Amino acid sequence: MRLDPYRFTAWMAGTASLVWLAWSAMQTMPIRYVRIEGELHHLRLPEIREALAPLLANYWGVDLKVISQAVQALPWVDRVRVERHWPDTLVLRIWEQTPYLRWGKKALMNPRGDRFVPMEIKAYDRLPLLSGPEGYQTRLFQAYEQMRAELKPLGLRILRLEVDQRRSWRVILNDGLEMVLGRKAPLEAFQTVVGSLQQLGGERLKKVQKLDARYEHGFSVLWKASDRKGSR
Repeated sequence: MRLDPYRFTAWMAGTASLVWLAWSAMQTMPIRYVRIEGELHHLRLPEIREALAPLLANYWGVDLKVISQAVQALPWVDRVRVERHWPDTLVLRIWEQTPYLRWGKKALMNPRGDRFVPMEIKAYDRLPLLSGPEGYQTRLFQAYEQMRAELKPLGLRILRLEVDQRRSWRVILNDGLEMVLGRKAPLEAFQTVVGSLQQLGGERLKKVQKLDARYEHGFSVLWKASDRKGSR
């Protein structure tokens, strides 16, 4: 079959025009819906909408990575996954942060030890508190997890784990029991103290007010006021 070169060229040109028009139309397709998925307790739709509003270009032009980063920056967002759903929908799957510990006066930590800073944390005053100089976040979190596991068999819980500006460690347990671990090898000092606590027994343990492990070859015990006379 013989093709007329002119007609063939015209047909190709027409097809190219149609393809170009179709592509142009797709490039201007609007995003009509944004669907939020996930179990949300702290995040509010207005703050998600505010984060997204400047970024919602057309369906194909929207940058999913930028969208993800904008939502990820919200304090209560732990993880987010963003997808296009044909033909006009953006779907965000959001996982919220899980409060596990407090960090200082204004921040919380999740179970991985990541810090996040919500607007308000008063509702979480009962969570254990970690506090220390900048750069101590990971070290204190790891120490807390280790100490928590070793104290559990004794029925003891950590209320506060603190490192002051002189880098001296202190632990406050339930019932007000205080452990002063000092600056040198605080975890080793803690293990020494816990080993001795296991030998005290439950009744005597309840009478201890303070344990000071800043001594080179041992630690001192301060008994509660009502038990000091009988413990001498």
